[in-house]
Amino acid sequence: MPHFPRPFAVYARAFAVSAALTVAAHAQSLLAPERVALDSLVAFKPVTANWQLAAGLAGDPRRDKTLTATPGSGVLMCNPGKTPATRGHLFTAWEHGDLELELEFLLAPGSNSGVYLQSRYEVQLFDSWGKKDPTPADCGGIYQRWDATRGAGKEGYEGTAPRANASRAPGLWQSLHIEFQAPRFDATGKKTKNARFTKVLLNGFLIHENVEVTGATRSALYENGPEAPLGPLMIQGDHGAVAIRHLAFKRFDAGAHLTVEKLGYQLHSAAYGKIGDYDAQKPTATGVPERFSQAAVEKNGKFALVLTGSLNLARAGEYAFTPETTSPVRLLIDDRPVITPLERGGQAGKISLAAGPHIVRLDFLHTGNNRPALDLIAEGPGLAPHSLSGSENAGPAGARRFANAPKKLLLEPATDRIRLQRGFVPFAPKKRLYATSVGTPQGVHYAYDLETGALLRAWRGPWIDTAEMWEGRGESQLAKPTGPSLTLNAKPTVALIDNPRTAGWPESADALLSSQGYTLEANGQPVFLSTLSGVTIRDRLAPTADGKALARRLDFKGSLASWETQVLLAEADVITAQPGGGWVIGDRDYYLDWPAGSAHQPTLRQVGDRQLLVVRLSKSTLEAPLAYSLVW
Repeated sequence: MPHFPRPFAVYARAFAVSAALTVAAHAQSLLAPERVALDSLVAFKPVTANWQLAAGLAGDPRRDKTLTATPGSGVLMCNPGKTPATRGHLFTAWEHGDLELELEFLLAPGSNSGVYLQSRYEVQLFDSWGKKDPTPADCGGIYQRWDATRGAGKEGYEGTAPRANASRAPGLWQSLHIEFQAPRFDATGKKTKNARFTKVLLNGFLIHENVEVTGATRSALYENGPEAPLGPLMIQGDHGAVAIRHLAFKRFDAGAHLTVEKLGYQLHSAAYGKIGDYDAQKPTATGVPERFSQAAVEKNGKFALVLTGSLNLARAGEYAFTPETTSPVRLLIDDRPVITPLERGGQAGKISLAAGPHIVRLDFLHTGNNRPALDLIAEGPGLAPHSLSGSENAGPAGARRFANAPKKLLLEPATDRIRLQRGFVPFAPKKRLYATSVGTPQGVHYAYDLETGALLRAWRGPWIDTAEMWEGRGESQLAKPTGPSLTLNAKPTVALIDNPRTAGWPESADALLSSQGYTLEANGQPVFLSTLSGVTIRDRLAPTADGKALARRLDFKGSLASWETQVLLAEADVITAQPGGGWVIGDRDYYLDWPAGSAHQPTLRQVGDRQLLVVRLSKSTLEAPLAYSLVW
């Protein structure tokens, strides 16, 4: 019997409360980093012959162990040789202390490289695709330190494995974001604080947070030398083929921070509709708070609070201010609006300021029954994101940890069968209301939209975070993926196309498309059912045995409509045929593998600046299975 959609139907044994793994919502900074153009090598110290500039990649980097360049610039490529002149590392011509670093990298199969902060502390780049239990030697790991005097088998120590294996397949572009705090030293040169990776994200997933390193990791340039406040960035070039692009950074001054002086406050103890409604009224109380924070003023109930003071800047430049709150907030600097109030919070803003003092005013409006909370984060020239509110849970260089962080309720899949959880699924620009999350024993999971028949995303990890569904039943009520994910689209998989040459793909389901729920195989494997005009559709998605791909099979029966019935396989700015069959989707985002001998023949359609990979169903091929695999 088919199973029809019903809200929050649960096919899982239990859930575990944990904060070990979570999708990292990395906020985009308002201040742009400094970008390395990669149209020349002037940003680096003299390079060895293994490094070259390229416009892109030719050949088959998914399978070739040597990368092939296309003429041009924008990509930095390394193919190590066998001599010292062809196995050198890459060093920046500039040095850094505290650093925020972004780059994209691509690895050949089996390749090995690394990014060394200050040429001392390594974040490993390694072909770890498909490995279930990563170690410090796997991609994203903070590599071990090494001491031969510790004895055989004990030389390696410390080192931190990534929280999850977020690496992707060879030949695909991957992203790395690092927030690093350099070691600190006193006036005599004695180290007072160890280096720290405050945050590391691999492919958008948080794999490290506040990891301390007591000294240089193995194979560092200064492995046996003393630590220092500064050092060049180094990329390892002697172990395997690697390509780098979109290299950008922010360098910060150690210990730099902003404070607000000459503090004062006005408290209005009443309910107000919006910020400013209280300006003409006499305040309930006034005084001098200990710090520039709403928490420094005694109050209760609903209120409006105005904090004022003088912001002193040592350096002129562009500054950004970001509120962390769910209450309306406004920030004025020299009577110029910087943070504008929203119904829940405030819109972050940036402003150019001269060195010296500036008049600051912060309005905070508490209208609900929840506990008021506010942290105000400032960033500027040489200044890492830093709490202007003086929060005890805040600090420079990305080290902020909030006491009111949301709880996690991680739903784990069973080890013997597949499980389903109905619930709202987050998917920009709006959540999907008729969706289900599928968890598998192989550790490869996916979210499916029953309304459109779309595969929304696939990911690896524990499964889903259901805190918003079951704890407090907040407004969002979302089932969130808990691992690094491949995000696709929410468009209907099968659609009626009136003009195949020019028509784009519909954004929403056709009126003739009807979900019929799903049926379950003996091991819990769902097969999603739907009808479109006179065609019935069976849609089955399951990971391959090795967990390295998600296989999809669509079966059709019935009679075709007068309009063309097409199946959308992929949509991207660019879709390229790959050697051996199938396609590379997007800018080397993922692979779509196509079986040899398939009765269906996909075609590429250009619609505006987008490419669509589609299959047109015909009478002769209608009942032949349509199968393919996604690899990432």
